[in-house]
Amino acid sequence: MTTVVRDAAPGDGPGIAALITKEAPHFDLKGYPDDVWPDTMVVLVAEVAGRVVGWLEGILDGAYAGAAAPAPAPHGYVLAVVVDGGLRRQGIGTALITAFLEEARAEKVEWVFLIPEGGEGFEGRVRFFDRVGFTPVEDHDEDRLVMGAWT
Repeated sequence: MTTVVRDAAPGDGPGIAALITKEAPHFDLKGYPDDVWPDTMVVLVAEVAGRVVGWLEGILDGAYAGAAAPAPAPHGYVLAVVVDGGLRRQGIGTALITAFLEEARAEKVEWVFLIPEGGEGFEGRVRFFDRVGFTPVEDHDEDRLVMGAWT
């Protein structure tokens, strides 16, 4: 199985929407079904045999509002990362995060943060983000776990 991770392109929107619907139906589909997303957003896909099996959405012009940001803005922000349930634990999520960090580095963004989604599976998500280089941000003003990584 060869996985290709790349920037999303025209035609990927319906595949992204199908993945969201299957694996994260609580996420907003936004304009993905119509193959539309904001120009300022980084949208990455992982594909296997032409099928979207992973998706990452983020921004590179954000600003962490908490007092604990270790670098000046702009900050990268991973908004969502989803991998097909049948293909998890095969490096697809890691490849998506790595590609996003590389894009951040290329844009001179020094630090990227994310807020792991709560609820069922939270501990597993935190372990995954820890394995790919994110560490908890010590911010006493936050009531949610914030994690960050240097690019």
